[in-house]
Amino acid sequence: MSGRGNLLSLFKKKSINSDISSSSDGHEVDSGLDVQQSNSSKTSGESSLLTTLENINISAGRGRAQLINSLQKKISEIELNKNINIENDRHVSEPYKRKILSKDLFYPNKVHGSKGSFVNMACNYLKLSTDDTKGVFQYEVRFFPNIDTLHLRMKYLNEHKDKLGGTKIFDGHTLYLPILLQNEMTVLFSKTKDFDVEIRILFKKKEHVKDCVHLYNILFDRIMKTLKYVRFDRKHFDPARPKIIPLAKLEVWPGYVTAVDQFEGGLMLCCDVSHRVLCQQTVLDMLVDIYQHNVSQYQDCARKTLVGNVVLTRYNNRTYKINDICFDQNPKYNFETKYGSISYLEYYKQYHNISIKDVNQPLLLSVKKSRENPDEMIQFCLIPELCYLTGLREDVRSDNKLMREIASFTRVSPNNRQVALEKFFENVTKTPEARDILKSWGLSLNATYNALKGRQMPLEQIYFAKTDFSAGKSSEFSKHAVNNEMFKIIHLKKWILIHLRNDLRAANNLLDNIKQCSKTLGMNVSKPTIISIDYDRIDSYVQSLRRNITIEDQIVVCICHNIREDRYSAIKKICCSEIPIPSQIINAKTLLNESKNRSIVQKILLQMNCKMGGSLWTIKIPFKKVMICGIDTYHDPSNRGKSVSAFVASLDFSYTQWYSKAVIQTKGEEISNGLTASFEIALNVYQQRNGYRPDSVIIYRDGIGDGQLNICSEYEVPQFELAGGKNIKISFIVVQKRINTRLFCENNNRFENPCPGTVVDMHITRAHMFDFFLVSQMVRQGTVTPTHFIVLRDDANYGPDIIQKLSYKLCFLYYNWPGTVRIPACCMYSHKMAYLIGQSIQRDVADSLLDKLFYL
Repeated sequence: MSGRGNLLSLFKKKSINSDISSSSDGHEVDSGLDVQQSNSSKTSGESSLLTTLENINISAGRGRAQLINSLQKKISEIELNKNINIENDRHVSEPYKRKILSKDLFYPNKVHGSKGSFVNMACNYLKLSTDDTKGVFQYEVRFFPNIDTLHLRMKYLNEHKDKLGGTKIFDGHTLYLPILLQNEMTVLFSKTKDFDVEIRILFKKKEHVKDCVHLYNILFDRIMKTLKYVRFDRKHFDPARPKIIPLAKLEVWPGYVTAVDQFEGGLMLCCDVSHRVLCQQTVLDMLVDIYQHNVSQYQDCARKTLVGNVVLTRYNNRTYKINDICFDQNPKYNFETKYGSISYLEYYKQYHNISIKDVNQPLLLSVKKSRENPDEMIQFCLIPELCYLTGLREDVRSDNKLMREIASFTRVSPNNRQVALEKFFENVTKTPEARDILKSWGLSLNATYNALKGRQMPLEQIYFAKTDFSAGKSSEFSKHAVNNEMFKIIHLKKWILIHLRNDLRAANNLLDNIKQCSKTLGMNVSKPTIISIDYDRIDSYVQSLRRNITIEDQIVVCICHNIREDRYSAIKKICCSEIPIPSQIINAKTLLNESKNRSIVQKILLQMNCKMGGSLWTIKIPFKKVMICGIDTYHDPSNRGKSVSAFVASLDFSYTQWYSKAVIQTKGEEISNGLTASFEIALNVYQQRNGYRPDSVIIYRDGIGDGQLNICSEYEVPQFELAGGKNIKISFIVVQKRINTRLFCENNNRFENPCPGTVVDMHITRAHMFDFFLVSQMVRQGTVTPTHFIVLRDDANYGPDIIQKLSYKLCFLYYNWPGTVRIPACCMYSHKMAYLIGQSIQRDVADSLLDKLFYL
């Protein structure tokens, strides 16, 4: 064989051997799955490749020679590193070796706090017990000849279900069984009309409990299916017990959202109550209504109303997202199946026994990714009269009375949540099919609703300009906020008031109440430049702003006749981008309510003071030379290719002044690319303001899911450390709002919402993760949702007590609410800024907002 042929054959051998996986004992095993594969091991393959490369002599200067030389050098380095690693392993203790090889996130020695008073609590977690005599065994499956279709792979493997124990999970390549097969490699045969299919099943390893979480979640999906629940995304709903709202033609389906994970207290199932709103009207009924109200622009209005919504088809209880409406097709059209061409009329009659009544209705187009090939898109055409809209429409959301009626079903009290949890446990344990699914995998669900210990932080003190008050147990101080002098006041000397001529009464009400309220707040307000416009047109507001704003003006107040997004966006574009100036937009109707006028104007004055650079109140945070930052991202649902990330950073010791910068990202662009540049600029502004750089920076990062934690830890955090330099210590904390964990306080065998300042940092926190749950708000209706904090870096060694206390204190500093909010104020400000730019100001003008101070 020639030198090139010998080289290629060795590469072929190496690529074959690379498919071999290690067994549970850690040594390499020859899979025996490939027909052409020899019995040689991976080690011998590498040795023969190295030996052959060392013995090959090819004249220098040729491309083949350069390739061989580089390979010889590379493999020599690999062998050297292997020997060094083996030598090092002999001197490293086992626990330390596991720490080096572990991919777990930041996990310091101390992750549990101790400050505060202990309280008895409960949560919506159920303990999962595992049978030590059973386990989860992983196998690799290959078919000869190769079978590309997932459906056929499933079919051929299911023919041998009895030989595999009757219970399995198979994704097309990897097989999981609760039993260990007798042979390391099991060979099975399936017969078809044309040929026989050989199936080779090779044992790979026994999975650890923490690596089986995704399998256990699949099992609970199967359990919910046996309980006749319908799946919507990751939630399951009961169509047999709908709650009807007849006037609105809506129905609410009750359901559950479940998730299994490995926690500090062991393997547990998180189970929470969920609801889904469905329209009793068909999509066809909605199309008819749209046509009757707007004949000339019927198609545009229909697309605007329906595209992007999710519909349910009741004949199979499946959901589809509407991507388009095919007005040029109807149910009489034919489509291709594997049995030939058939019309939609015939298909539904033949397969679902449904007779379609309207044969001229358009078709709804839904596009989904193929399970077998993610790059392939599958199109579905749906019949409108068989589809029902899910979720809340805009007209429903704007109806306050209707929303209150829906909330009576969806806002579940702590006691009712516990009743629902008990009902779920009863359904699973008393249904034979569901019980058998768990039993076959060695699992059992325990009835103990996990009791745990929480800690209640001390009450906080709120500081105004001349006095201070306790926030109280409810952490709300609205009365104090409107009856005391603000912490930092910006007197209003020159400002502009724009209103429609018909809204003169609303403008006078505003000015009269400002005159009365400003003295209490300690604010001096001069008479404004009043501009009255004749027509409620966008260009009237735009021209008035362009003509009258001067460099001396402090703020612009616009009184608009009603709420319109296009008008709001146009005003914000002018005031944020074209002529940067703080702006306040007021709905005229809110100023015509005589009984509430005073309280409304008080809140407007507070907002105006913030927007001009003032501060309303503060709270003691005993830090020196510490900058606190917040990051959040806005994703435009109408344009998934772009998103807006907002970065805010504190500039003073009272944490009431913030610098901001917005970053526009395209699809596939790394988040931290723009944010680290924002961070560097914020450090420079901080130095200009204070005369020194911070010693430590604490970053609260919103918008990161569990699947992105490793990427964030390995990519984003080092980028911020690099931007800050060696002298600045970075603490990085991820903030998660959309979680299913619910916490309850036990009081005389009843469950209540915990008080603000309640922390839970054990038992239900993640295994090998520095995280905690914080309840920061007082909730009187429904059940409070805690916020989940995950510490990915703590270079300053603050520890759990300081980080938990700081996170709670920051929830007091959001100036649009005289109380606490769910997340730290820095995250709330970044969220508001990202939303403002992404929703109203748009991307083409966002750059003008990048380098300015951002207040409320």
